[in-house]
Amino acid sequence: MLLPEAVAALALLAEPAPAEIIAPPQYSIAWLILAVLCVVVIAALVLGTLRITRAIEKRIAYRKRPSDVEALKAEFLRAVNDIADRREAGELEDRAGHLELTGVMRRFVRRTTGNDVTSQDVPTLLADQRTRSVGELIRDLYEPDFARATDRELQDSVRRAREVIRAWS
Repeated sequence: MLLPEAVAALALLAEPAPAEIIAPPQYSIAWLILAVLCVVVIAALVLGTLRITRAIEKRIAYRKRPSDVEALKAEFLRAVNDIADRREAGELEDRAGHLELTGVMRRFVRRTTGNDVTSQDVPTLLADQRTRSVGELIRDLYEPDFARATDRELQDSVRRAREVIRAWS
């Protein structure tokens, strides 16, 4: 005689599986929330890194920027170079170039020291220790400015003006 367990086992083996389609398991909304959070965290890290590095670079750039005197020197060196370029292009004669160079040097002293030396005479410029080098240059520029004929070249005067501006402290 067959035992009831054996009968149940035979019954299970003999019956075919039901003909139904099983749906795949659904993904949880938690995975979508986790993906969005990961994107937000990554974006925050990238933006934070950019802000921090830009702030550091800006601080370094401000530390390395030229001083006000250096910026003024560069501005007036450009003005002197402009006079030399116009002379080489034939747009400016030596006398007019010397006159412009005298004016540029006087404006340079006024902007760097704060003293209005646009109308001071040469002995006054030579008496002040700060303006002595400019006074010597202007004294040498007066001869080509006012003489009927001169052998001074504008190129030499421009070179000396550049030296005075670069040596200015």
